[in-house]
Amino acid sequence: MAEIHPTNAEGYAKAAKLLRAGELVILPTDTVYGLAARADNPKAIAEIYKVKRRPDAKALSVVVFAPEHATNLVHISPLAQSLMDKFWPGALTLVLPARGGVYGGVQTLAVRCPDIGWTQAFAKLGFTAPLVLPSANTSGLPAPVTAAQAQADIGDKVALILDGGPCKGGRESTILAVENDNIKLLRIGAIAPEKFAEFGLVSPQ
Repeated sequence: MAEIHPTNAEGYAKAAKLLRAGELVILPTDTVYGLAARADNPKAIAEIYKVKRRPDAKALSVVVFAPEHATNLVHISPLAQSLMDKFWPGALTLVLPARGGVYGGVQTLAVRCPDIGWTQAFAKLGFTAPLVLPSANTSGLPAPVTAAQAQADIGDKVALILDGGPCKGGRESTILAVENDNIKLLRIGAIAPEKFAEFGLVSPQ
């Protein structure tokens, strides 16, 4: 079973070391607990699909440690920048056109910058590599909002869980696709659709 460790300097150092080595760790976020791996490590990503029993056709989003890091991965339109300025760091995932050569030449990439303390802690350790960070659960089961819930589901498949207490969001991120001057709601999550009305999104009825 995974070691459950507090979110402190020792825990952050252990997690960063494991991630650098291509291992999986479970991290708290501002939405739910996530199963983390380096986004540039195909073997680790394949292991995430295996652990979660996630369908191969279901793409993974990428977490960046600071909003400005997204410019290395995706093309950011003025509309996308406005959304990032208002909601990042936070519970919004944006699907944007990927830059050439990023992660196997995908055309679009879902990116998020979570509002959680370990991003700064990892950066101080010199670790800012983008992560894939889907919810830390078997596909089809509820997303965990505590370390204990994550442990009960997939804790036997990872080495470390950082316990940051109950997630304040308690719900997965909202996902918007942005193309030029248009946005499309792909998943209702922690941020209600009406929050995007000023950006042109019509809330679903």
